[in-house]
Amino acid sequence: MSIVKINDINMYYESHGEGEPLILISGNGGELSQWKDHITMFSKEYQVIAFDNRGAGRTDKPDMEYSIEMMANDVVGLMDALGIEKAHILGASMGGMIAQSIAFLHPNRVKRLILAVTMMKLSPQANYAAQHAIKNVQEGFDPESLAIYSIAWSFPDEVFENPTAVEMIKKAMLTTLNQQNVHGFKLQNDAASEFNSSSWVSEIKVPTLVIEGEDDIVVPKKYSSREIARNISGSKFISLPGGHMAYLMNAGSFQKHVMDFIASIT
Repeated sequence: MSIVKINDINMYYESHGEGEPLILISGNGGELSQWKDHITMFSKEYQVIAFDNRGAGRTDKPDMEYSIEMMANDVVGLMDALGIEKAHILGASMGGMIAQSIAFLHPNRVKRLILAVTMMKLSPQANYAAQHAIKNVQEGFDPESLAIYSIAWSFPDEVFENPTAVEMIKKAMLTTLNQQNVHGFKLQNDAASEFNSSSWVSEIKVPTLVIEGEDDIVVPKKYSSREIARNISGSKFISLPGGHMAYLMNAGSFQKHVMDFIASIT
């Protein structure tokens, strides 16, 4: 557990295991704790680096305009600070946007690229719902609004058949999406809403694995993981059961696909 100065922020990160470096990048509002189960498995083979993006967790949350490119440069800055020349880069959701940007802007820093439940452009529908949920929390109308939004958009129908499970997920999300962190969530969401890789994603040349959640309603079809894979020459595409959290709800399968992909390329 460490803090390092990156660009204009103090970034919180953790390093686990030994071997080739594998960097995990979280989505909007996510903290590195979401990777706990994956870190346990991946660190058996790799040096796993996980961190909190600017605006989330224990990393600084400067009150300024963020961009996905800015957050991509934060990751490269972390690599520089740790003396990592090249790494396998794994990003989920907004983290996948950041990972795309790293592969495009800094291709010489990427060994293998893994893009999970991500997109070329944020869904206007999902962004609209998020902005109103954020507003409700910030103005004190509904402190649970953003957690409810996140659950409704992130999990498949079968989860909602178990009210106890939904309540447990909501309590867990309220711990992360508390009043203190909602402004950071908004700054990250604003950055994601300006992102559009559709004009350049085909220029990514590093070996790439793209993983979707087959019932993911967050990702617009026009800009989906499937379309990303179609645009990146030679990429591999995998579909997992579930929604936007498919990479967490199918942890064992996800880990196997990632590790097999990295091991298959010499």
